[in-house]
Amino acid sequence: MLSLASSTLAAFVACWIALLFHELGHSAAAQAVGVRIWGMRLGMGPTIWRGSVNGRQIQICALPFLGAVTLLDADADAIGYRDVVAGDWRFEWGPGAWRAPIISAAGGLSNVVGMLIFLTAWQVSGTTGHDPFAHNVLFFGFAANFAGYLNLLPCSRSDGWHLLTQLHAARLATGSLSGR
Repeated sequence: MLSLASSTLAAFVACWIALLFHELGHSAAAQAVGVRIWGMRLGMGPTIWRGSVNGRQIQICALPFLGAVTLLDADADAIGYRDVVAGDWRFEWGPGAWRAPIISAAGGLSNVVGMLIFLTAWQVSGTTGHDPFAHNVLFFGFAANFAGYLNLLPCSRSDGWHLLTQLHAARLATGSLSGR
């Protein structure tokens, strides 16, 4: 049986992996649809490391609970984000806006892939004689990726809220709310 400290460490490692799946999903989707990334923040709390990787600003903080991908200002504007610097952003549907919902959904969808990977590995490790710590990392990895997937629910500041805002802007722009 694992100690509380070992289980806590396993959960901590799993949360970092799930956060990476999530934010790299956003980043890969942005790159795939031609939107440039300025930087990425991984974690919250005190900064552990800040630097540049491949021309992107990276900040890694102590606790693996929140993350963010920051688009280049011109690209964010081109896909419909307005007043982002002010913190109370809004979204306008325009010609390039179709890319924004793809980027918003990609984090949670990457966590679905993470869930499948962790679940498969957890099942395989259970049948082959396993290291208890690794088995716990796989179990908690599944749970942490599930939590990342839940970010698609439309709660304040979630990816789901971004999606809802983007789809609402699309409906307004096409006139489907006004009965046109």
